[in-house]
Amino acid sequence: MTLAQIAELLDTDHGMKVSKPVVRKLLRKQHYRRRKAQKRQTMKAVKHRNEQFENIQRLKDEYEAAGNPMVSMDTKKKELLGNFYRDGHLYTLEARRAYDHDFKSFAEGVSTWSST
Repeated sequence: MTLAQIAELLDTDHGMKVSKPVVRKLLRKQHYRRRKAQKRQTMKAVKHRNEQFENIQRLKDEYEAAGNPMVSMDTKKKELLGNFYRDGHLYTLEARRAYDHDFKSFAEGVSTWSST
């Protein structure tokens, strides 16, 4: 939640009108800090993981060196639901650990949206 969302909830749910700076001070007083999720929670051990990425890079390099075009596609954003990394920060007491890879098989669901 953002500071503005917390301030809004305090107003609507508890009748307390507070500003975002006050919310920030209250969170700091309770030892909450603004943090990014950390990709440190391994999903599983994969043998030869680095070799997989090196092979993909080798194939891409060969394809491009042969004069083939590289295509970039604009598609709908699919957001995996679950313990995955998200850009941005959130207020927590401790660092939030997220999976180190975003595999669909580990998702609790998928949300689709368009940025247009």
